[in-house]
Amino acid sequence: MLDLFTPIAEDEKQHPLFKMMLQEQYKPEQDVLNSWAQGFEDRDGKFIYEFQTTFESSMWELYLHAFLKDLGAQTDFSHHAPDFVTELDRHITLEATIAAPPQGGEAPAGHSQMFAPTDFAEFNQQSAIRISNSLSSKIKKFRTSYSDLPHVKDKPYVIGLASFDRPFSHFAVNRGIVAVLYGLYVDEETTIATGANELIKYPVEAVVKNENASIPVGLFTTDEYKDVSAVIYSSLATWGKIRALADNPNAMSVYHTCHLPKGDSIIPEVRNTIKAEYKEDIADGLHILHNPFAEYPLDANTFNHARVAQYFFDPEKGINVIAPDDFLLLRQVNSVVTR
Repeated sequence: MLDLFTPIAEDEKQHPLFKMMLQEQYKPEQDVLNSWAQGFEDRDGKFIYEFQTTFESSMWELYLHAFLKDLGAQTDFSHHAPDFVTELDRHITLEATIAAPPQGGEAPAGHSQMFAPTDFAEFNQQSAIRISNSLSSKIKKFRTSYSDLPHVKDKPYVIGLASFDRPFSHFAVNRGIVAVLYGLYVDEETTIATGANELIKYPVEAVVKNENASIPVGLFTTDEYKDVSAVIYSSLATWGKIRALADNPNAMSVYHTCHLPKGDSIIPEVRNTIKAEYKEDIADGLHILHNPFAEYPLDANTFNHARVAQYFFDPEKGINVIAPDDFLLLRQVNSVVTR
């Protein structure tokens, strides 16, 4: 069992969220992470230090491990890479990564409402750029380091990606990942400005990085990336997820959540729930995006969970999404914290 919360990193190097979690009032949140870590193996002896100093990437790896356990997966930790060599309805390999801030960019956690995005066109564009960079890195890693490994060969390769690239990165929902993988952009700014009664969306081939460069998108619209079977994505596997799952009914917190719209509406269903009455599943807010051109395709049974959204793309028909009616799009937690 990993000892996550006995500090081994110097105080000045500890991540703010890790440091906060050491307080007694966050014992229920510690219990959540400890439960995620059960059965997880630190293969290089660096995981605990990285968890205490960088937090998000390690927490995301533990989250994926917990999700796989929830599915009943059997994971083999005897291999140094990829992160997960696991068996569900078939053997798969899974590599975890995050969309991180650009060099010099603001960290995702610890910011007031003044950092909330106001221009969603710019926000979604930057989100897509960071997502694309992370995916490109892991695809390159697979092709240069993993693809010829005996335990990887002839098996589906899946990338698990979470957005931690800026303050309020959880606002990304699925806009950036859908644009990057399927070349379809949902234009929130124009939808709101025109008062449209349905979401305005259109195909895109690239996102503009700067005046001299653009980044191609639509990775899953051709067979160029057939070596990636699917992407598991979340913008909500965050500190908020840990708090939501913690057995702490007396916490003075209110959960403001947005869910899929009802009926013909394009406005998400909004709920406000106190902690004592709030329920959330580990898989709420999780997206599984399938590659129709994959050399080793997956179907809906591989990550078969009642709470996830699964995306299937057809070049002629577009995107088909299978999701629960109340699928979680966004979560914000307002808390009164004692110091």
